[in-house]
Amino acid sequence: MLPPLTKIIATLGPAVGQKKQIKALAQAGVNIFRLNLSHGVYPALTEWIGYIREVEKELGIYLGILLDLQGPKMRVGKIKNGSVQLRRGDCCVFTTGKPVGDEIPVQYAKFHQVVSPGDRVYLNDGQICVSVQKVSGKCVETKVSEGGLLSNFKGINLPDAEIDESPITPKDRRDLEFGLQAGVDFVALSFVGRARDIQLLRRMIRAKGGSAEIIAKIERRQAVERMDEIIEEADAVMVARGDLGVEIPLSEVPIIQNRILKECIRKSRPVIVATQMLESMIENARPTRAEVSDVSNAVMSGADAVMLSGETAVGKHPLSVVKVMVETICVAEKFLNESGAKEENWERLKKLPIARGVALTAQRMAGWLQARALVVFTESGGTAKTVASFRPKASILAFTSTEAQARRLILVRGTIPILVDGKVSLMEDIGELFRLIKSKRLLKKGDRVIITAGLPLGRPGWINVVRVETLP
Repeated sequence: MLPPLTKIIATLGPAVGQKKQIKALAQAGVNIFRLNLSHGVYPALTEWIGYIREVEKELGIYLGILLDLQGPKMRVGKIKNGSVQLRRGDCCVFTTGKPVGDEIPVQYAKFHQVVSPGDRVYLNDGQICVSVQKVSGKCVETKVSEGGLLSNFKGINLPDAEIDESPITPKDRRDLEFGLQAGVDFVALSFVGRARDIQLLRRMIRAKGGSAEIIAKIERRQAVERMDEIIEEADAVMVARGDLGVEIPLSEVPIIQNRILKECIRKSRPVIVATQMLESMIENARPTRAEVSDVSNAVMSGADAVMLSGETAVGKHPLSVVKVMVETICVAEKFLNESGAKEENWERLKKLPIARGVALTAQRMAGWLQARALVVFTESGGTAKTVASFRPKASILAFTSTEAQARRLILVRGTIPILVDGKVSLMEDIGELFRLIKSKRLLKKGDRVIITAGLPLGRPGWINVVRVETLP
């Protein structure tokens, strides 16, 4: 039986820290497990990684592990009396030095250097807003425009400031080394500002002998403005709507999300939609209608994966959340499958490179001939990503020769990785290909498949052959 095309990422935490819970989530439909390095300690994370690999073997599937780096999260420090009530029109002073009187400490040494009069400063996930009036030394005088209760260590967002420094902190470097040694498959880079941030992380991964793919989290205005270069450089992209919804007006978030998805699909980059997808289920047994619509819209917009955060990490109903996600995905994909293919701009398609043109042909043939799956052979993952970028309605069976690449392919929409001996040429031995497919119990006798490959083999992302076969 073929699984849904859209993948599910679940965040691990206290609510799902036992092996039996991780196994239950995987059986319910989770494809990738996220380790949030803003929380958690190495002993617990090591234990979870061990559980995931054990569950893989027991279920006979591949599961991805995503290491999500915390990044340079700005926060206020320890406030006098633990909290302060800020009221509209009040004046309050923030300082990067030692606070005097009612001054509010900031745990970001350059805060007073990057803000200017007129800049907005959001606090506590955007619940509070102050505007900068004056900068005097290490002190920043502000006026409250939207009030609220500010307590110790709440987050700060600076949507108007240009912050020109690496998003990789000393803590991130330690966490990265831990993750690479543990064998994680993906590293998510928080607060990306430009392509060079990704390039730096890639050099660090390569220097440690790692091969993990980089997921760029677009969650700052600066990243939105440099979206094209970031998507081009990243291996995959996450629409991190939490901080993004603070940095830009909430009404713009769906538009930005749609733009990111379209550009990622065009450039064959897997794309994840994250944050607050089924957040009410942290407490409640049922989601809201708006949340289900949010998940459904992400699927119908072409997301490779949807992500659960607190819903599984600390929620009361982690398994139910995944089941709701799977059901919503299946219904949305059924609708897409039953709806007609959209009209293509054939003049534009004439200009496609050969590999993308052949991939589109394979996708179209799969639809015309009602194929149950497309078969690709890939070492770098490029061929599978290219075929997936045309969003075929059929699953993609991706044959690869390393476990590391098989796990990285899990993120790609509709892709089911299958490990093969690198010396076996399945294009020449079609009987062995069919035997492997049947052994996975994914297809049955009489099912039609579209096979794509690049000949001669070994050229990353190259596709120049399409072949139609029926399982005997």
